Amino acid sequence: MLPILLLLSIISLIIIAAMSIYGFCIGAPILFSPKKTTIESLLICQAKPDEKFYDLGAGTGRSMLIAYKKFGLNTHGFELSPVLAFVAKYNLWIHGVKNSTIHLKNFYNANFSDADIVFCFLTPKAMLRLKNKFEKELKTGTRIISYAFNIPDWTPEKIITSGHPGKIYYYLKK
Repeated sequence: MLPILLLLSIISLIIIAAMSIYGFCIGAPILFSPKKTTIESLLICQAKPDEKFYDLGAGTGRSMLIAYKKFGLNTHGFELSPVLAFVAKYNLWIHGVKNSTIHLKNFYNANFSDADIVFCFLTPKAMLRLKNKFEKELKTGTRIISYAFNIPDWTPEKIITSGHPGKIYYYLKK
């Protein structure tokens, strides 16, 4: 029995490592934004109940949970990892989050045209790639929160530096 458990553990670690490496390569490694950052970001962008919140690289759904519980937002998370997507769905379900969807897909292939708020904790490479997508798809007035990395050639409405390991960049699509 012990060799089977050991084998399953090793296979699980290999799968998680492979997903992490793939995520890093496309610009969305497994990183977790601090809860405080998510709350402050949604306060900055004046989130209103029933607005659509898109979390790019949703991970365990923590930002979605905060967006729903504290601000009443309809949350949509995009996650490539089936394991993390399952954890996110479970996390949202166990906390009674109703207006939420976890999309098991690459966010580069998603349509953002109905988003009111987009939340990102991605690499500079991903932010560069998303810049054109944001310009084409986001409606005027959409708020974009980027934790730690800016959107190249865009001027943020605000940059918050206090009390965080990284900066919070707040943008308004014009």
